Amino acid sequence: MRRLLLAPAVLALAAATALTARRMEVGADQPYDIAVLPRAAPLRWMSLGHPTLAANLLWLRAVQYIGEPRADRRGWEKLYPVVDVITDLDPRHGYAYQVAGVILGGVGRVAESNAILEKGMRNVPDRYVLPLIRAFNAFYYQDDWAAAGRFAEAAARAPGAPAHVRATALAFDVKGRRADRAVAFLTEMRAEAQDDDSRKAIDEQLRQARIEAAAEPVDEALARYRRDHGLDPLWLGRLVDEGYLPAIPADPAGGHWVVGDGGRVHSSVQPFRFRPAPRHDQLPPEPRIQDSQR
Repeated sequence: MRRLLLAPAVLALAAATALTARRMEVGADQPYDIAVLPRAAPLRWMSLGHPTLAANLLWLRAVQYIGEPRADRRGWEKLYPVVDVITDLDPRHGYAYQVAGVILGGVGRVAESNAILEKGMRNVPDRYVLPLIRAFNAFYYQDDWAAAGRFAEAAARAPGAPAHVRATALAFDVKGRRADRAVAFLTEMRAEAQDDDSRKAIDEQLRQARIEAAAEPVDEALARYRRDHGLDPLWLGRLVDEGYLPAIPADPAGGHWVVGDGGRVHSSVQPFRFRPAPRHDQLPPEPRIQDSQR
C-alpha cells in the first residue's frame, strides 16, 4: 500500500527531473550571455561601501562572456555596457579597459572600443597601453594617421612607456604627413629626458624626423610635377623654376636630395625613409599587446 502511495510522488519527481535536465540541455546549447545588466548606482549602494568588490564579481561574469567559444554566434552587444559599469564601480580597473578595447576593435565595434579606451585614458593615465591601442584603432580601422600619431604621443608620455613607443609615434606622425609635429614632440621629449642614453636615442629619432619634415614638401612637389608632365624633372631645381616649390630645402643630414626608385626623395647621407601609409588591404595583422600590471 505504501509503495502504491509513493508511486505518484516518484513519478512526479522523475518527470520534474527529466524536465529540468531537458532545460539544462537546451541552456547548454546556447552561448553564455549576460541576461541582466545591472546599473552602477544600485550596485554601488548594495555593495555597502565596497564597489570594487561588486566590480570584481561583475568582471567574473564578463570573463565568462568573453571566453565563450561561441561568442561570435551570440554577438558582442553586452561587452561595452558591462565593462562600462565595471569601470564606473572601479575606475582604476586598467585591465578591463584594455581587454574590452582590444576585443571590441577586433569584432568591428570600433566606436565602442574607442569610447572605453578613452575612458581608461582619463581614469588610468599612467597605463600607456591604453592610448597605444587607441592609436592602433585610429590607423588600422579608421585610416586616421594624424589621430594615431596624437594617441601614440600620449602613450609615449605615460610613465613607464618603453622607448619604442616614441618610434611608433614618429612613424604615425610621418605617415599622417605631420613630420613637423613629430619634430616638436621629440624635441620636447629630449628636453625632459633624464639620462644620456635616452637623449642619444631621441637624437637619432629627431634626425630622421627632420629629414622627413624637409622631404615632405619635395615629395609633394614631385608628385604634382609628375601629374602635370607625366615624368620626373631632370633636376630638382626645375621644381623651383616652374613654381612647384619656393626653394629646395636643405638636407638636414648634410647631404643632398636623391630621387629614389619609388619617386620619393631621400638624403644621400641617410637613404632611409618611412614608407607611405599603406592601404587597408596591405596592413599587417593586429599585434598582440602585452598586459602590464594593474
